[in-house]
Amino acid sequence: TVRRAYDAIKIQVSTIAISLTLFNLVRLPREAFRYGDLQFLIIYTFWLITLGLPITMLQLTMGQLSQQDPVGVWRAVPILRGIGHLKILTSYLCCVYGMIYAALAFAYLIWIAKGSIPLKDCIKLHITPYGYENKMNASECFNSTFLAPFTEHPQYLGVMAILIFVLWFFVPIMLYRLRKSLTISFLIISPMILIIAIALASFLSENGSLYSLMEYCENWKAMSEPYIWYSALVQALLSTQIVSGYLISAGGTVYSFSDVRWVSTFVIISNTLSGWLWVLFWEFISGSSKKDLGIITILVLIYQSSVSERRAKEWPILAFALVLLSGVISVLTLLFPVYDKLHRLTGDQWRLYASATSAVGTALTVAVLASGLDTVALLDEMVVPVLAVFTATIEVVGFVYLYGWFYLTIDVQFVTGTRLSSYWIIVWWLIPFVLLGVTGWWLRASLRSSWAHGPVLWPVVGILITIVVIIVIFAAIAVAKEEQFNLITKIASAFRPSRLWGPEEPMARYLWMSQRYSSEHSTEVETASERNNYSHLKSKTYQQNWLTSELYQRSPDFVTKNDKINSKNNMGPKYQIHDRLKDNDRERIEKFRSPNVCIATDQLGGQSKCTCNRHFTLNVPDLRNTEVSTSL
Repeated sequence: TVRRAYDAIKIQVSTIAISLTLFNLVRLPREAFRYGDLQFLIIYTFWLITLGLPITMLQLTMGQLSQQDPVGVWRAVPILRGIGHLKILTSYLCCVYGMIYAALAFAYLIWIAKGSIPLKDCIKLHITPYGYENKMNASECFNSTFLAPFTEHPQYLGVMAILIFVLWFFVPIMLYRLRKSLTISFLIISPMILIIAIALASFLSENGSLYSLMEYCENWKAMSEPYIWYSALVQALLSTQIVSGYLISAGGTVYSFSDVRWVSTFVIISNTLSGWLWVLFWEFISGSSKKDLGIITILVLIYQSSVSERRAKEWPILAFALVLLSGVISVLTLLFPVYDKLHRLTGDQWRLYASATSAVGTALTVAVLASGLDTVALLDEMVVPVLAVFTATIEVVGFVYLYGWFYLTIDVQFVTGTRLSSYWIIVWWLIPFVLLGVTGWWLRASLRSSWAHGPVLWPVVGILITIVVIIVIFAAIAVAKEEQFNLITKIASAFRPSRLWGPEEPMARYLWMSQRYSSEHSTEVETASERNNYSHLKSKTYQQNWLTSELYQRSPDFVTKNDKINSKNNMGPKYQIHDRLKDNDRERIEKFRSPNVCIATDQLGGQSKCTCNRHFTLNVPDLRNTEVSTSL
């Protein structure tokens, strides 16, 4: 039907939108320019397939099963509830410095649209044998305008503060109805990004060639260094939104009726293609010019290529609009798990609290911008990567090691309808060792290279301490909430799933618990062939004989139980539903309109024939023979 086709398109576009965020459009090309395009893309693709795919499927499965936010999903292991809060914190931090990219693109879009390129404050003329020449490059232009210190050019910081305020308070309006608003926004913005990218491709540099891409191919030695492996690993976690908890929230909302295996595969494929295409796109845009490798590489590249190639001002306007729209998608994706948690905590008042988070976000973003790009670089290259790696590691440990791989396979089987291959179990078991091994390799090399320059990695120590403190605080809260008798049993109980863990829909929860019980007792479990559409669980149950319409057309005698009481004096059936007399005589029908309820049994001396409208026989034990019964 048209409706189902629309839903399918909406889900696919929502998946493609994940690959159009600033993580892929801005951050990935910058890292590729630093370490070598081809080398970085090969390692990035390797991490997406080996680690990104299993973790993505794990998060989608847990989100679809529980239909919870990144915090609520830890009902499976309550003592690790702090990991969910760390994901919310990481998502919010990414949104804070991501707003700076979007605001800078927005500012240059407006200034170029109302003026000319280069900007008036970005002109430093020098006399050369060939005439006047502008000696100010693109990096200096940004540092002398919207990134200038407040004491030198306060007006630019004021403009940026206004734009940041607009983005923080008006972009989240697109999440007014959460899931519905999110998917509609993706349907509108994602095609716009693709159309603008195609339009910009017609302005490719005439000098563009594969030479710049293959320039460092001979330097394969870079692939033996830990920096490129760690950077590509972090990039894979960021591009797939594993770090933000979006996949968990989307698993129970956007992808609630989708097969998690195909969604996970499509997420990896779209991110792989997006990564390669964006790197190639910006390489051809830049041509053979030297690239700036700072934190705002792509913004500088857009301005620099516009000036050097003497392009019309429509080109930079479209390019900055591309970054702005990508920033909008990034904000929506990052704020969705935050607002999902607020909605579950505060109910209908969540929009008021969302406005408060926008106010706090505006203040933090302006403060980070005023402190300079060094703070942005610290967040993007040090704080968020460490949070991404350690939260992903503890998350896999929590679900695979503490929750148990046996129950995890049952949950995946319940969600997908097919038995899980042992390959996924082996990969999930190895992921924590790979993540910690690569991070330790990078940390060891960083300590050796920076030891002579002072305590450069102290921020890493601060981040690790923060992670431990948050986990311990929320673990203590989880232990205190356990209903046990002493501290030891409370701690032990916090490592086991909460009684609220599992599907929220009653019929789905009943079948899930039945499947777990059957699997624990080594019985053969019948699994549904359909995907995770909980409606088929209801329809399957209603097909049983005892709930068909035929029940109400039969005589009530067919539900009579003839179980006997084992006693000396056999008193007949425990209970019996008597059939009404099928007679068209109005006088006899009137007899059944009596409102009273009568008990008819010969042993009690009552009436043997009753004319009330509620006929049943109540078996009362003979207390004189000291018989005790609770069958009443």
